[in-house]
This record gives sequence, structure tokens and C-alpha cells, in this order.
Amino acid sequence: MAKFRKPTPKQVLHVSRFYLFLTILAFIRALSAYVFIVPNGFAPSGITGLSSLLYNMVTRLSDSATVVAIFDPSITAFVLNIPLFIAAFVVLDRKFAFNTFFTVTVYSVFMAVFSIVEFPQYTAGDPESGYNLLASLAGGALAGISLGFMLRYNTSLGGTDVIGKLIYAKNPVADVQWLIFMCDCIIVIAAGGLGVIDIVQGNVTDTNVILTLVLSPMIYSFISQLTTSQVADVLQSGFQSSLVFNIISDKHNEIAEHITSEMHRGVTIMDGIGYYTGEEHKVLVCVVRRKQINTVKRIVQECDPAAFTFITKAREVKGNGFAPPADAQY
Repeated sequence: MAKFRKPTPKQVLHVSRFYLFLTILAFIRALSAYVFIVPNGFAPSGITGLSSLLYNMVTRLSDSATVVAIFDPSITAFVLNIPLFIAAFVVLDRKFAFNTFFTVTVYSVFMAVFSIVEFPQYTAGDPESGYNLLASLAGGALAGISLGFMLRYNTSLGGTDVIGKLIYAKNPVADVQWLIFMCDCIIVIAAGGLGVIDIVQGNVTDTNVILTLVLSPMIYSFISQLTTSQVADVLQSGFQSSLVFNIISDKHNEIAEHITSEMHRGVTIMDGIGYYTGEEHKVLVCVVRRKQINTVKRIVQECDPAAFTFITKAREVKGNGFAPPADAQY
């Protein structure tokens, strides 16, 4: 039986800072949802968008305060993530699973606190007003800031991020991004149902108003989601879709083993000779997706801090683990 080692004060401080930072990120995401997304009936994507959609539908269809309280986003976001928590602990990295559980729990607590204290909300009102656009941009930007840093620190807010990791763990060659995109599109399109409810309840007959009421929540939800993705991408790795790591290290076997075992990515090892010293070295070449950048950096730092690494952009990446070859798409 392994002997328990008491953590040092430095380790305790490091862990405390890490979870304090996750708490701040959860607060920012809760601020985005409570102030901008939920009160304006947006349903950007994922569990956050789905919980907002359910809450806005229930508030329109039910007069029962109890029913509305049950579908409060703070409750539905946590409940819908429960099966994903369980699957993540079983299939994925337990550290990632715990970090996600912690972040979602803190997010739900902040959402509940905002509701209890009646924190101010940005209500745009008329769908034709420019305030809806401001709300979708502000909500999406705040969510993107939170998401971008969460991905960098091996955590998420559950939902489609966890679903994507679960699919990839079972089928590394699956087009996970496309599947997540389709799920997000379904939620965004479903937001149009809020307009349908408003049309039926208001006995609206004007075709222009009908079109506006149906399309507005869908369009603003899409704008919010697009803003979130763009901001998160910039914080994560700029606008690069894939990157090529070139690593020169004497511990090439150790680095390659960690990359293949942890990330299921292929690594090519080539011979190299330093022009000035004339010494022979091994050069590792590995292509990864933008969300995996920090994982590779961590592996290299842990295995060989003295390794020489440079990263280049990769475009039109096709093959195993990425997009299929052009002749295999049909």
C-alpha cells in the first residue's frame, strides 16, 4: 500500500490558486448566462444553451412558480451534466473529470446566488432593437473568455466538451468537431420555438412579425455562439486549426510514448545533425489540434525541460485522426 505523502505548503498554494482561478472562470461564465443569455431567450449551444432554452420555454408555458423553479438554469445545468460526470470519471482522465465537476458545481452555485439576490439582468426587450445584438455579443464574449482559459487548464463546463472527449476516446478517427457542431445547431434552431410560443400566445398574424419572432432567437443565439468560439480560439491558440510540433530532444522516446499514450496522436522520429556542433539528435514531428497544444507543451516540459521546440501552422491537414482524404469524403 502506497504511503500517503503530505503535500508541501508550495503544493497546497499551487492547488489553491488553481481552483481559485477555476472559480473565477465559473463566475464569468455564470455572469454571461445570467445577465445576458437567459433573460433574452438565447440558446447558444451545449448544456448552458439547453438549460436556457428549457427555462425560457417553461416560463412561457407554465404559471406555476414551483415548475419554473425546478427548471432554473442553475439546476438543469447541473442535473444534465450528471451522466456526463459519471462517464468522464470512468472513461476519461479523472483529473479532467474532477475539474469539470468542480467548475460546473461552482457555476451552478453562482447562478443560484444571482437568482436569490436578484442580480441585475440585461434585458434587451424588443427583438428588433439593437440591444439584442449587444446582449448576444457581450454574453458570447464573456463565455468565450471563460471557455478559452478552461480549455488551457484541462477543464470544461461539461456538455458537448465532455461528449466530444468521450467520443474521441472511443473512436479517435471520428469527426468530433462536426458532431458537436450538429448538436449545437439543433439547440440553436430549437430556440426558434420560443418565437413560436410567443406567436401562439399573442395571436400574431402579421407574417413579418412572425418571421421576426421565429428567427430572432435563432440568429442571436448563433451570433452568441460564434462570438464564444472566436474568443475562445484566440485565447487558446489564435486562429490556427492545427499545429505542427517539431521537438529536438535526447529524450525522444519518452516524449513520443507520452504523446501516443495520452493523446493518441502519431509521432514521427527523424534524424538530425546540428550544423555547429556536428552532434546527432532525434527530431520528433507531431501534428495536433489546437485544443491539444497545451497538453503537448506540458509533456515536453515534464520529460525534457531542455528540449528545443518550435511550432508551425498546419493547413489542410488530412489523414488518420484529422479530416479524411478528399477521395474518401464521398
